[in-house]
Amino acid sequence: MAHDVFISYSVKDKTTADAICATLEANGIRVWIAPRDVMPGSDWGESIIEAIEQSKVMILVFSANSNSSPQIKREIERSVNKGVTVVPFRIDDILPSKTLEYFISTQHWLDAFTPPLEKHLDSLVSILHSIFTKQGGVATAPKLKPPAPEEDEAPAHPAPPAAPVEHPEKTITLKVPTWKVLVIVLGVIIGAALAGGVVWWVANRGPATQTTAEKPPVIPEGAAATEAANEYFQKSKTAQTPDEKITLITKAIELNPKPGYYYIQRGRAYLNKKEYHKAVTDLDKAIEAIPNSFIAYNLRGLAFDALDKQAQAMIEFNKAISLNPAYAEAYSNRGFVFYENKEYDKALKDYDKAIGLDPKLANAYNYRGFLYAAQGKLEPALKDYNQAISVDPKLRDAFINRGNLYLRQKRYDAALIDFNLALPLDWRHAGTYNARGEAFAAKGDFEWARNDFNQAILLDSNYGKAYKNRGRVYMETGEDEKALNDFTKAIFLNTDLAETYELRGKLYKKRGDNERARHDFDKAKALK
Repeated sequence: MAHDVFISYSVKDKTTADAICATLEANGIRVWIAPRDVMPGSDWGESIIEAIEQSKVMILVFSANSNSSPQIKREIERSVNKGVTVVPFRIDDILPSKTLEYFISTQHWLDAFTPPLEKHLDSLVSILHSIFTKQGGVATAPKLKPPAPEEDEAPAHPAPPAAPVEHPEKTITLKVPTWKVLVIVLGVIIGAALAGGVVWWVANRGPATQTTAEKPPVIPEGAAATEAANEYFQKSKTAQTPDEKITLITKAIELNPKPGYYYIQRGRAYLNKKEYHKAVTDLDKAIEAIPNSFIAYNLRGLAFDALDKQAQAMIEFNKAISLNPAYAEAYSNRGFVFYENKEYDKALKDYDKAIGLDPKLANAYNYRGFLYAAQGKLEPALKDYNQAISVDPKLRDAFINRGNLYLRQKRYDAALIDFNLALPLDWRHAGTYNARGEAFAAKGDFEWARNDFNQAILLDSNYGKAYKNRGRVYMETGEDEKALNDFTKAIFLNTDLAETYELRGKLYKKRGDNERARHDFDKAKALK
């Protein structure tokens, strides 16, 4: 595979290495990273050597882990000997060992141990482009599909008309009689004298009484407030994060609390932040201001569904559809509630309706694929996931769902590719790490699997599946006490109870604790 960059890292720093890989590839920089790019059946050592020799730059993820790794030392030594530029990306505030210092002491260092990581990744991209330019080969950033415009019930504020451009005129020479010139000069002299007197009087009179208190900021009122509020709202459309969007729309609402569409868009931002109660509050206000807003009802339905209030969510989606029978998104969302209620025929009917109304609605394909997969219809499920990703290449859940389907088919490498594609779409999504950990575990790569389960738990300390899966890895590696603790935590979190009780029962039986083992086996049997 042609590539620009080789990433050298310790397996314990895989999360950071994956983040680097995804960021570089999103910016058009071709990356070679193990184990992803080691061809099946090829020799591992030969693959590493060939990849280093074909690279323009090696990025060393420098940490306490890599500092003591013999494998990293060999990779750096090979890179330096072959004249490959090494860029140390330091994620721990430590000095290199003497062995590494010999090879990288003169290299450009990029310190990345202070959060946020994203800032340092952007710097890394800039450094690499600079290196490539000097080497005579500039990596080209890919053209990404622009995000779809948000549904909005507010007209964009029109730009003021451009001021007319003034064109320079020709110079005009005036002929003035001599006597008029003398009069003008005399007038200037008299005027200067009067002005001087005024200045003297101002300078020598007593000081004027002044207040030193600062004037309070002027808060716009009336039309000015409406104008200022709309400017904040228009700025919110280009906000980079939900927090920034919420801040800007809140300022708009403070200036003009009347427009319902302000609350719709702030409610949408709260949904993206998973602050569902705040979303409901805003959407209540939106519907009060715009009683026929099918968008607000649809969004409020999503918030209720996330709060496990499926009955209320169904009411909201029904209302949205009654207000706009051609609103595909409401059918798709209602279909998911039908799925949750195990009304599969109704769910399928709604998904079909949504796709019929809007063939570009990626989530409808994703939901329908999920339904097909649950019914064991893997081929139509795969077809729908492919279509969802084709329509929206940034739909994280479609990659995760397709990866899980590949797992069921024991196509582990294909599953890993999908999970790796899902990660850069949301680095803080615990479910992606858990899914990738399952793929690694299925391949027998237990250390990599455990790292991913650890990361999932770090991101979501109440993620029961990750505890259960990590417990299974501990069972495989003979760490029974840790496995027992993880299974107990998973049971406490009410996760896959039948399977988890059975797994814990096996551990108790192995330890000779037959009474507890029998209790867990009975619980598992009752739950199946």
